[in-house]
Amino acid sequence: MSVWKRQLQSSLKENIEKTGLSATYASLATVKAGNFPAVRTVVMRDFAGEHHTDNTGWSSDLLVVITDKRSDKVKELEQNANVEVNWYMNGTMEQYRLGGTVDIIGKNHDSKQLEHLNGHFKRVETDGEYNHKSLALEMFLQQEKSASTTTNKFNWQAERLRHFYQFGPDMRKQMTSEKKHPLDIPEMNPEDGWFRNNQVQDLLEEAFENFVLLVIKVTSVRHWSPTTGTKSML
Repeated sequence: MSVWKRQLQSSLKENIEKTGLSATYASLATVKAGNFPAVRTVVMRDFAGEHHTDNTGWSSDLLVVITDKRSDKVKELEQNANVEVNWYMNGTMEQYRLGGTVDIIGKNHDSKQLEHLNGHFKRVETDGEYNHKSLALEMFLQQEKSASTTTNKFNWQAERLRHFYQFGPDMRKQMTSEKKHPLDIPEMNPEDGWFRNNQVQDLLEEAFENFVLLVIKVTSVRHWSPTTGTKSML
């Protein structure tokens, strides 16, 4: 594990304990038309393939943000993939500035265009069979199994399904045109891990069509704290 990732995870854990999930909020800066900056608050969704309670069998140093493919930030990233994240953690008064590039991963993504990310993943032990698997993890593992991908390549559609479930019913509804009803996912298709709810399946499919992962490949890290000042970590 890289030094910057280890320190970031340690800082995040301490700040969640002190201030709650607001510690996962950060500012994401992109470049809009005319070379002007655009910045907004986003929720950092952990590293790709990782979760604090579920072991997918993968680890990475790629950060994940969720957004709607119709958002301005997606249009900006399609033209210029360079970003910077300013992640201030109030509990310890630390700040991380993470520079990098973003890959936009939607429903119909081209896996070949994501092969440059393969080197950022490592297989990790899953300690045998799980005593309990969340539905999000079951969806991930079943999609991975059904896709027949080689074991050394990360399955991005499985990752999208996992995050889509974790996104929650109220957030999923925001990615539909009607935005009226929470979109529960009570079960999955056992063949491929796809979400299933016959009462709102069409709306779930619409939401999943608009649901994208922004995957940040970090190329620079600057860290500031009251005790150490500013230091470059990558």
